[in-house]
Amino acid sequence: MNDRARWLLPVLSPFLAIAAALLVGAGLIAIAGVSPLKAYSVLFTESLANYYGFSNTLTKTAPLLLTSLGILVALKAGQFNIGGEGQIYMGGLGSALVGLYVHGLPLVLYVPLALLGGFCLGGLWGLIPGYLKAIRGVNEVITTLLLNYIAQNLVSYLVSGPMKDPDAPTPYSALIDASAQLPIILPQTQTHAGILLGVLATIILWVVFARSPLGYQIETVGQNPIAARYAGISVERTIMLVMALSGGLAGLAGSGEVMGLKYRLFENFSPGYGFDAIAIAFLSRGNLAGVLLTSLFFGALRGGANVMQRSAGVPVTVVYAIQGLTVLFIAISLVLERKVVAPPQPPAPLAATTTET
Repeated sequence: MNDRARWLLPVLSPFLAIAAALLVGAGLIAIAGVSPLKAYSVLFTESLANYYGFSNTLTKTAPLLLTSLGILVALKAGQFNIGGEGQIYMGGLGSALVGLYVHGLPLVLYVPLALLGGFCLGGLWGLIPGYLKAIRGVNEVITTLLLNYIAQNLVSYLVSGPMKDPDAPTPYSALIDASAQLPIILPQTQTHAGILLGVLATIILWVVFARSPLGYQIETVGQNPIAARYAGISVERTIMLVMALSGGLAGLAGSGEVMGLKYRLFENFSPGYGFDAIAIAFLSRGNLAGVLLTSLFFGALRGGANVMQRSAGVPVTVVYAIQGLTVLFIAISLVLERKVVAPPQPPAPLAATTTET
């Protein structure tokens, strides 16, 4: 394969994966007895071209963007953070604790403090598996996955007991202080400043990875930890740092849900954003602009799903199937890319291939 094709295939494969998922999804929609053209027209027109629909898309994009950025940071260092969902819950808890039990602060201090509470608690939830991996050699995929369930059940316990609003018919906390709530950026909608926080985080990470020694350090550890050690980089410290940062970014996603959307801590307040973010991080192929665009695509799918069901009669589950198919096709593209793009291996030395007689 020529050099141009080697460069183009990694760029095109995410788009091909999405196109293939939409094509198979069109078949599912046709089986349901609905025109795929009409269904997709409703889905993307209402979620991207309509003011209220686009605001809904941005609201759902914000937690996806922040969490997938966190997972991407871990991937840059060669770590697989599967715990974004639990870190979202812990971030929401951290901001709720500040919003409920800290009082008397002006808005200019209260919002950053509540965000910091979410970042720190989410970061702690990422640091735990980071420490276990770096110091004890425990696989981070297992620990981050298991910590999801601990975080979800911890929040469930707290909003069902110690933090439950006395007048609540279902498990949720009291309203957080008004000074700790994120401002609405689109009038008459639920779109809050969390999406701006996600864009700002994307820009900061671009600067870190493109211009700073820390970004070089993280990528060196991810590409070749042995070489990183020879260069004097502490691999263990870097792993713990990126896992804490990864958890902190996912924690900010939970902060946005509590501070900008629900204004209280709910049981099961995340509809699976942490797991969608894994697909987004892999689909973006390590590109920060790709994370932003792919998060918007997944946000549009989530934002337009109910509209598509009401207007075109297509079940919401078809949208979830398209998301799953996208992940499947990007996984297939990665396998094919390794086979096609990988440079040919040199032939084995003659001495190694001959046998003594």
